[in-house]
Amino acid sequence: MMKRPAHYLLFLCLLLCASLAFGQRALSGHVTDKETGESLPGATVYLPDLKSGTTTDKDGFYKLRDLPNSNIVVQVSFIGYKAEVLKIDLGEIHSRDFQLSPSAIEAKEVVVTGNALSSDNDRSSISVTPINKDMLLTMPSTNLINSISTVPGVSEITTGGEISKPVIRGLGYNRIVTLNEGVRQEGNQWGDEHGIEIDQFSADRIEVLKGPASLFYGSDAMGGVINILEQTPARPGSIDGEWVSQASTNDRLLSNSLMVEGNQKGWIWRARGTYKTAASYRTPTEWVYNSGFYEKNYSLTAGIVKHWGYSHLHFSSFNTKIGMIDGTRDSATGQFIDYQGNIVSEQTAKSRSIEVPFQVVNHNKISSVTNLLLNDNQLKISLGYQWNNRKEFGENADEPGLFFHLDTWTYDVRYTRLLFESLELVGGISGMTQFNRNHGTQYLIPDYDLQDLGGFVYMKKTWEKFTFNLGLRYDYRHIKSYSLYLDTLGHAATAGDTLFKGFSRDFSAFTGSTGMTFRLNKSVNFKFNVGRGFRAPNISELIANGLHEGTFRYEIGNPDLNPETSLQIDGEISWETKFLNLSFNGYYNIIDNFIYYRNLNGEKKEVNGVWYPVYRYVQGNSLLKGFEVELDIHPIEALHFDNNLDYVWGENLSTGIPLPFIPALHLTDQVKWTFKTHKTSALKQPYIQLELETHFTQDRIDVFETVTPGYVLLNFNIGTKLKVKNQIWTLYISGKNVLDEKYFDHLSRLKEVGIYNMGRRITFGLVIPFGLYNSQKD
Repeated sequence: MMKRPAHYLLFLCLLLCASLAFGQRALSGHVTDKETGESLPGATVYLPDLKSGTTTDKDGFYKLRDLPNSNIVVQVSFIGYKAEVLKIDLGEIHSRDFQLSPSAIEAKEVVVTGNALSSDNDRSSISVTPINKDMLLTMPSTNLINSISTVPGVSEITTGGEISKPVIRGLGYNRIVTLNEGVRQEGNQWGDEHGIEIDQFSADRIEVLKGPASLFYGSDAMGGVINILEQTPARPGSIDGEWVSQASTNDRLLSNSLMVEGNQKGWIWRARGTYKTAASYRTPTEWVYNSGFYEKNYSLTAGIVKHWGYSHLHFSSFNTKIGMIDGTRDSATGQFIDYQGNIVSEQTAKSRSIEVPFQVVNHNKISSVTNLLLNDNQLKISLGYQWNNRKEFGENADEPGLFFHLDTWTYDVRYTRLLFESLELVGGISGMTQFNRNHGTQYLIPDYDLQDLGGFVYMKKTWEKFTFNLGLRYDYRHIKSYSLYLDTLGHAATAGDTLFKGFSRDFSAFTGSTGMTFRLNKSVNFKFNVGRGFRAPNISELIANGLHEGTFRYEIGNPDLNPETSLQIDGEISWETKFLNLSFNGYYNIIDNFIYYRNLNGEKKEVNGVWYPVYRYVQGNSLLKGFEVELDIHPIEALHFDNNLDYVWGENLSTGIPLPFIPALHLTDQVKWTFKTHKTSALKQPYIQLELETHFTQDRIDVFETVTPGYVLLNFNIGTKLKVKNQIWTLYISGKNVLDEKYFDHLSRLKEVGIYNMGRRITFGLVIPFGLYNSQKD
């Protein structure tokens, strides 16, 4: 076993040595206003394949050194202008000027990297929504998924304030893959109250891929991908930092995150620490007992960025303790009661204390991402190891009932070759090894081992106005579970009552994708894609047999389940002018062998004197279809209207019953006014924004759901950039549910026990960047 890492290191060293033989290049130029010819100081010139870039000087000039002798994507952007994206052959071009066109429409990220190739978003046939750091930092939220749930087509299944599970176009749980810094996140995603164990402040940029992405990411990506990209390194020759602080009313959430990073002659490093604490939150009618949480996170990054590419090493540790809300009430007064049956006082209900039941989660990860630029070719290698400890405490605060220990190793290798400057070929292999072991006194799933292996080929041909892509993938999964016997006291034993029978299953599938883009003119762009997705059943669906704390049910798996496969047709048309941006995206997704659970014939099971409904996993064919509409209007420079509408319709074709956890028709209307200030003013781009969030009635429901009435929320955001010496601070105040509306979100799991969503919440935010050192000698 020790030979494999040695072979890998030797191979990597040879590649590095070979790459050093290729010549170094520089690129310089001038960035100006296309209409006036004026220089644009402070414009950003960014190279996504190198994770590096620079800004123009006071005269609008830039210079990038130590670049590869290859074709590379360059993005140039500036506030108030439409970004330019070009692929430049640095072997022939060493100087390139850019003329940016003024645009009243707010600038959006235009380069996407979550596909096989970095490219202009308009030239990616897969629907991708990029989210930049400014949006993440100024969007008040309790966790990372909550912060991106405003993206059209994206929603969240919530359990209280801290636990959010992503849903993309009606699909969630193990049908969505989350990538963090090049490595897929693995932390028992099958669980209802299992969130995403990622520090929300560590995200620099996120890309949401909507629809089947199994071609690039294998099983579980049939619904989409949330790709949390690696952060951009610090400026060359600098040591910089950032302090983010947020304070909220209602749940009294306090969040603080401190980051320091440096870049000395291409050698980069970064360290971040985050602490969050929240008390129980309040609905418009009551304090929700035991809904508090705290979170402590740490992360470190070290690496090198040179003309041959880059190599980054990451370490992160996510640690949280979360109260689990069971919603049990006194039958006479309707007040919450604790696990001992005592009525909870208001003082106790709104406190920061976390009582049983609660969960403690520790997620640690080590990963490396290396991207080698070899003339016109690229080799990208992503490796990861993560270990997750999830403990769920029922009636005993000292001993966990459920305790899962999950070890996961992942790898992903991709080779990209450019032919004839317009034909790109990509081949890749990826895999995962996973071991789960139980260490608690209760059992929901057995110990199991899992092996994944997949490979794909992909090509993309580019013409002046048209692109065409085609790809094929094969995936194989092997899963083996182990028998578990219980003695008369319910403890694990070598013989006794059988709780789990050992079994072994193999799953495999071919998936693929093909698509095209067509730019009719400078304003109108078309996208079309057909993709096939694949998902193997997870361990809970196959062989669960136990009570899951916080889910209010007893779960029994089905070892005879078949893998899910899907076929989705996706199309988009967009129209962009100087003052307007309109896009429409529609999709039609057929899923064979869709897995879901059912309480058959009212079946119940007694656990510790309490009767719980029994849910068994079954499957049938299903259909999802819907659309997303985005309309961005900027009639004058200061005024901005942003409108989003998204809808998804889901039905189980085998039963004729709507699919569960389908979000309601959702409309968001924003109006924003940006005030103009003098050049010498310390305030930069102060703004005020009002938002009307309309959720329509959801009456297309599964048999275990109830109708959710529609509701309207009023939100606001007031903020500004503040120049303090040579730094630009960010200040904002945001309000959510300002009118303290009493409502249920259809995807809130607490709706089952009659607990409303959070009431009025005001958040105060401050982001302070700082520079500790800056040298121009590099």
